[in-house]
Amino acid sequence: MTSRNPQFDLGPVHELHAEAVGLPGQRYFRLRTEGDEASAFLWLEKEQLYELALAIKQMLKTQMREVPPGRTLNVGADHEFKVASLALGYDQEHDRYMLLANAVEDAAIALWAESGQLDRFADQALAVCAAGRPRCPLCRTPIDDGEEHVCPRSNGHHDVTP
Repeated sequence: MTSRNPQFDLGPVHELHAEAVGLPGQRYFRLRTEGDEASAFLWLEKEQLYELALAIKQMLKTQMREVPPGRTLNVGADHEFKVASLALGYDQEHDRYMLLANAVEDAAIALWAESGQLDRFADQALAVCAAGRPRCPLCRTPIDDGEEHVCPRSNGHHDVTP
């Protein structure tokens, strides 16, 4: 993964949320964050959000500490990017984690969070990803509500329902 020096460093953030905007099947996913100096919307693909949540859970597995919930987040954002790639890191000296998002727009943004914040974010991201359309258990294709799904892995012989 290519990472750039971040043009924007939000520093330690007090809010970190995973969100889905829109109806299932037409949703857009974002990471919404706010620090003391600035806020950001980082738009991701559903798979990126899901993989980020799993990577966070794996990274925190041995270093879990409880952090009290943060403040309420403002509606707007100072920065908004479509994410191309993500990187996670740990700053042992300050006992905090860094998330570096490289944007499609040839920019990068860094934010810093404590383990409890990241753990809550990962739980929220997994729930957001799971709240969409059900997936076929064989081909993992989303199934639209009320539509018949003929799974290609069943060679089209019968309907597969989740």
